[in-house]
Amino acid sequence: MKNIFAIIILLIIGQSSFGQNTPVSFINYKKDKTNSENSLIDWDDRISEITLKTKNTFVFWSRPSAISCSTWREYNGTWERQNDTIIFSDQYDVSESDARFDFSNRPNEKNYLLKFNTDRNSILSDKKIEIQFVYDYDADLDNIELKMELENDFSLRIPFKTIPNRKNLASIRYEYFLPNGEKRFGYITESNTVNVKEKELSNSVTITFVEKPKTETIYRTTKAILEDDKIRIISKNKTKSDLPDFVGEIKLKEVYDKQNAE
Repeated sequence: MKNIFAIIILLIIGQSSFGQNTPVSFINYKKDKTNSENSLIDWDDRISEITLKTKNTFVFWSRPSAISCSTWREYNGTWERQNDTIIFSDQYDVSESDARFDFSNRPNEKNYLLKFNTDRNSILSDKKIEIQFVYDYDADLDNIELKMELENDFSLRIPFKTIPNRKNLASIRYEYFLPNGEKRFGYITESNTVNVKEKELSNSVTITFVEKPKTETIYRTTKAILEDDKIRIISKNKTKSDLPDFVGEIKLKEVYDKQNAE
């Protein structure tokens, strides 16, 4: 008898929270009544709204700023319900860098010596390459773009004296086409940020193109409890990868209230 009563209660909760139709939204944010009714006040990059779009898909909304929608982010996935627990699932891919760099310094060298090859020793064919000198942001200098030509061994020598304002050089950007027509571009730098000079760039660099970078899928799971027209977040986790994962965590608040239709 108790089990039957529990099932009836869950059915009532489900109908009161989800109704017969989707979408339905659960929110947790403050409204700025002095501006637009839907404006969010204060910077907050946590998820502010959870919308169940259909019976099995959802979107998490992050709206840190009401002034610029360019700061908004959305995360789409699928959801399922197990008794009073809601399980949100989404995924994204992480990839291996498509180039590796070997830095070294040659004493008394007055040139940047760049050598290009591939990890599978494939023969490069295109001698044309585009180079850009990227300067430190604080120097307030325009970056310089050049079209250059590689040597027969696919190396490039750039004399220091040909680089204007070299003391402010933060990185060297390259753009090159592999024999299969695939364009590769990146930044040669030993700094954490490509337009911030943290140290002098080594004068000898080998750039090895990874022909087929590895890719892995990361699966994220967020669990929540549905109670009294509220969603309460109880846990979140994601699978680990052997590859670098620079995707930030989804930041969630503890409780989201069902948004009533207006």
